[in-house]
Amino acid sequence: MNFKFVTGKKAGFWFNDSKDELNLLSKFDKAELVIYVVSMILCAIGALMVLTMTELESYYALLILTVPFFILGFVFYFKSMRWYLLAIIAIGTAVALMYFKIDLILVFLIDAILVGSVGVVSLVSAIQRLIFYRVLRRAEIINIKDRMTFTDKVITFIFNIPSDLDTRSITMDYNLNRASIPWKDIRMTMRMGMMIGIFMWIYFSMNPTFILFGSIMNAPMYVFSIVLFIPVIVMPWSIFMSLNVRIRTKYRDFYLYSGIIETLKRIILPMFAALVYLLIAVNKSGFMSVLAYIILSVVITAFIIGLTSLIYYAFFERKIVNDIVSKWKVFRPISLLMEIDDGRDGITKYPGTPVRDTNDFHSLDFK
Repeated sequence: MNFKFVTGKKAGFWFNDSKDELNLLSKFDKAELVIYVVSMILCAIGALMVLTMTELESYYALLILTVPFFILGFVFYFKSMRWYLLAIIAIGTAVALMYFKIDLILVFLIDAILVGSVGVVSLVSAIQRLIFYRVLRRAEIINIKDRMTFTDKVITFIFNIPSDLDTRSITMDYNLNRASIPWKDIRMTMRMGMMIGIFMWIYFSMNPTFILFGSIMNAPMYVFSIVLFIPVIVMPWSIFMSLNVRIRTKYRDFYLYSGIIETLKRIILPMFAALVYLLIAVNKSGFMSVLAYIILSVVITAFIIGLTSLIYYAFFERKIVNDIVSKWKVFRPISLLMEIDDGRDGITKYPGTPVRDTNDFHSLDFK
């Protein structure tokens, strides 16, 4: 296998040639990404039309933006030969509306949980396959380049990579084998999701521009429309936590996922400004109404993030991890940073084998 370093604006670590990177995406994953992008563009146009050309409540525009998740959910059900579940959901929805006269909003939320959440996780899986080795390829040489590209700067910001850290010694737990559902990872994902979720719904929902629900019963629709996007923001990075992707140093390893958490904490600092919106909302709608909305928002946020996390770790993560691990040696046949004495244990030593003192080696000058 031939490796090529490219310098300048297009600097990066390429495999085989400058056009082909190590790719984890299957044809189905690529189709999912295309379906999502195309459907989201169409839905964005539809949402804009609802806001500008009709007198419908604004939450209808937000609900339109969640339609791509439903589409991906349907696609995944059919692809996995579970179309019979869709039939059961459709029949149950019709019966609930026609015979039991269940409220349309409640039926929509239930269907979104059964179909839309699966579409969200399926999209997260495709995004992880798209970004994982691309991120590692750039991260491992990000601090040894003369000039960083815009993508390099984005990665440095997201993972909070120190500028003085030698990133060439990047590694991961490539022998990971899940024996059960990792509840600790689920709790960590939910914690990140709740942090972002609370931040998002305070800004969007408690903003005086959006607080005029007309009725507190419309609040679940606003919250649900916002919350369904949170796993797409949070969960793609969980693969770096699952595999403990880290940069080795002589002292303490730098974990990429820990860098994401630190970046998130910096972003959450503007929460103090968001509290101003909360106070305005209390003055306009009353304390009890706002309190009920907050409790409802937290419950919906926790439920959606918890459900999508459980679906991901139970049915998606193992296959992604296996695909990543199977290509690790292709990505890293040898380490970019080799040391004379790395202090590794377990190296076989035979009696009588001469060992040279490393102090005898000539010191290197990198001026």
